[in-house]
Amino acid sequence: MKPLIFALLLTISLNLSTPGQRLQPRATLDKANVTRLEQMIPALMTEADIPGLSIAVISDSKVVWTHAFGVTNSDTKTPVNANTVFEAASLTKPVFAYAVLKLVDSGKLDFDTPLVKYLPGRYDVGDDPRLDQITARHVLSHTTGFPNWRPRGSATIKIFFTPGDHFSYSGEGFVYLSKVVEHITG
Repeated sequence: MKPLIFALLLTISLNLSTPGQRLQPRATLDKANVTRLEQMIPALMTEADIPGLSIAVISDSKVVWTHAFGVTNSDTKTPVNANTVFEAASLTKPVFAYAVLKLVDSGKLDFDTPLVKYLPGRYDVGDDPRLDQITARHVLSHTTGFPNWRPRGSATIKIFFTPGDHFSYSGEGFVYLSKVVEHITG
């Protein structure tokens, strides 16, 4: 998934309303806006070098329009359809972060309490005492000291720096926090 997809979606949402006008929840998407989307999206995809995407417009908690654009593979030209599965990759991180913040708001998780207080065991780190410092704040800010992913086939994870000292993107940190959330919520 290309980072420009966010720009694409933002551009679409901004162009569906006129300046100073807010989009109002509707049970349907009118024909004029459907036409605008069907014209605008392919042009934006070409500009952003996005071969294919599937989009849904949600209004008032209801899906009011869906459409598939482009191809699943630039070589085979197989078209995207309603059953095409896209890799969500790191786009799930903001959604998960929101769920974590809701747990913090509800008092079920403290942002700055070490995660070892919530999850029994040493989370595949062994005896490295720095695990005792890692908090939800460290995970969400990518400052745990974990690598992005543990080496393939490895049962253990190395902590590369003191949590909070540096930024280092880490999917592994999110896995650790997800295990904590799973434990907290059952």
